[in-house]
Amino acid sequence: GCLVGDGTAIEDSENVIGIGSPSEMLNVEVVPLSKAFEIISETVKTNGSAAAMTVRPTGDKVVSCDGYSVKIAPLPQLWHDHRRRVRIIRPYPFTFATFAKSRWIGRTVVEIYHEEFGSYPRSYYEAAVQAGRILVSGKKVDSSYKIKGGDELTHTVHRHEPAVGLDNSASLSSFSTGQIGSETPPIHIIHEDDSLLVVDKPSTLPIHPCGGYNYNSMFEILHHWKPDLYGSGKLFTIHRLDRLTSGIVMIAKNSQLASSLGRCIMDRDGCEKIYLARVMGKFPLNLHQNHNQRDSTESGDNCRGSICNHRRVHHPWRFYRDQEGLGHPQSQQHDIEPPCQYGEFSARTKWSVWKGGLKITVPDSNEGKKMKGKSVDPIMACGESTNTDAALGYWITDQHGKMNEAWTIHNIVDQSTKFNMEEILEFATESTVDGGSEYEADATPTTATPTIHWLNFACPCRVASHKNGICEAGDFSQYIPTKTDENNNDDTNNGKNNKPCDKNKGSLTRVLGIKPAQTSFTLLSYDASSDTSLVLAKPVTGRTHQIRLHLQALGHPIANDHCYGGELWFGDEEGKEMCKKSREFLDRLDGGDDVNVDADGNSDVACGSSSRRIAPKNSTISDVPATEAEIYHSAANRSREDGESILEFIEKTCVWCARCRGVANMGHWDRKNDGVDRETLREEQEAFVFRRVLMEFLVRSQGIWLHALQYSLNANDRKMKYRTQLPSWAKF
Repeated sequence: GCLVGDGTAIEDSENVIGIGSPSEMLNVEVVPLSKAFEIISETVKTNGSAAAMTVRPTGDKVVSCDGYSVKIAPLPQLWHDHRRRVRIIRPYPFTFATFAKSRWIGRTVVEIYHEEFGSYPRSYYEAAVQAGRILVSGKKVDSSYKIKGGDELTHTVHRHEPAVGLDNSASLSSFSTGQIGSETPPIHIIHEDDSLLVVDKPSTLPIHPCGGYNYNSMFEILHHWKPDLYGSGKLFTIHRLDRLTSGIVMIAKNSQLASSLGRCIMDRDGCEKIYLARVMGKFPLNLHQNHNQRDSTESGDNCRGSICNHRRVHHPWRFYRDQEGLGHPQSQQHDIEPPCQYGEFSARTKWSVWKGGLKITVPDSNEGKKMKGKSVDPIMACGESTNTDAALGYWITDQHGKMNEAWTIHNIVDQSTKFNMEEILEFATESTVDGGSEYEADATPTTATPTIHWLNFACPCRVASHKNGICEAGDFSQYIPTKTDENNNDDTNNGKNNKPCDKNKGSLTRVLGIKPAQTSFTLLSYDASSDTSLVLAKPVTGRTHQIRLHLQALGHPIANDHCYGGELWFGDEEGKEMCKKSREFLDRLDGGDDVNVDADGNSDVACGSSSRRIAPKNSTISDVPATEAEIYHSAANRSREDGESILEFIEKTCVWCARCRGVANMGHWDRKNDGVDRETLREEQEAFVFRRVLMEFLVRSQGIWLHALQYSLNANDRKMKYRTQLPSWAKF
């Protein structure tokens, strides 16, 4: 989609839609997180009635709540995660535009929007076509209009964006609408030259517009700050970094550099990434505790080439050398070939030397992707010639990749008692860079550097749900047919035990996207009071959510990563309380004031009032599609009034604005008939939106404790190494 924001106009049969420039439309509220807590507390402290609460942001940054006012000002003394600001974008008109695809030709415009895009039910699209919110080639059409080749479809909406968190290192004026060109950057810049920009991205902030995020993206924030330097078409992505992850992001200022550095990262050629994570438990002792205290002499050699019990092999097994193979010439060499590379076994692996771990054979089913220099035919992807032997297991090395059979996970624990965190960080990364800079990397490590032990972990991963962005790791034995399954369908049974096999089993060809993955970890420090560890992670491969998945599989999930074994608002009791209060209040908005909340914070509509609920339970604006009930109350039964512009009508019938008002205020705009002027109604609507967006921010993840600490690249005869300062959560 694209934003019509260059001063051009779109005409329908009755009105002209004039949409101002992005800088004119952008209206930002920046609230310190501690003040967000205070606002939520005051919002829900009286009687909890969704109808009685009013939170109103104004231009002078005063938030009112039933007569209570608080001045929002910079608070530089806030501690830890409270040293953040919540960036809220007020809703604005936005036009999505696309040209007709060949598969759309001959289908009705309502059918296209309902089946190809899923944010609204069919009734909304019918009303939108009738009202002129959806146009075809700039003209109003009937709902039965059939798409032709060359048609351009546009859909103008009142766009709501989720809030994001920004660090408090920049001044408030850097984020405000009127401070374009302020000298203080809104995002910390580590390095900048004529061709490259390196920044320290805050967590919760996407790099570029995607999904529900547009102006609340890093590129757009930089664009708004200095449009002449970072405007549209002047920044190019080199690599990705998850929205919930903070740390280094390298951005090219021309497409050629972006392409060359991107290839370097994709090909793993001269590229090293080092991440910092805060995980549950004393790393990596949970590895043995979760695996029944298995040591190297108990590793499952009987599992070689097979899949063992699914519950057991979801915890890694150590690779060890076969005692009978110690006479092998390779075992006498100082540098021992590792059991696998890039998470998979290769022909170079010496099977007579290595035992333990798991070998998981998966097909290469990467349609249209070139692998290892050869184009993979998707039809032949199931054949043995394209199979990959992925590894599941771990082994110990030093910081140079050298192995010693005597090293165990206890060496990793012991090093944290011999050296402090700064020393281990320096020894492990072979760098003293702090704050970020570029320099000539030294390829020759000093011989005086103490040994730092790394746990190398191989475990295949896959994307389990592209729609929800959820991934999984393990041996995937749940998709492999057992002997019982095979016997049930064996012809020799003469039909006596013919039972259908599990449709999810049969072969790994039914599971798309299983890929080998490998990450190395070492311990920096352990905090007994919170029972958490600071861990360095070096991803050898680059699978989606790889570090998060591997830490979960090792029994040490990232402490506040609630998607993969952690806990939302970990260690922050005030944050947990605000999250609970916000969720309760949102449930009241969606279900009316007759919502019961139990001692555990679970809420539901009271008996006899369930018909009042118009939005699904636990709904948010950007993640949960609109319902028929919401469309009925907000749009389907409303018509444009004489003299009402299309933009005013879109705002009045916006389903997301209706969700912000809640059940108790479904007739908000009808108060105009009682003499309430439109400006007052708009101000009240802004207060409803501000309240909901702020509360939805508090019930979401505030970003996970995973930080891209250091990037090293050797490309185009240029050696680069950049490192950020430690995040606040890394300072015990």
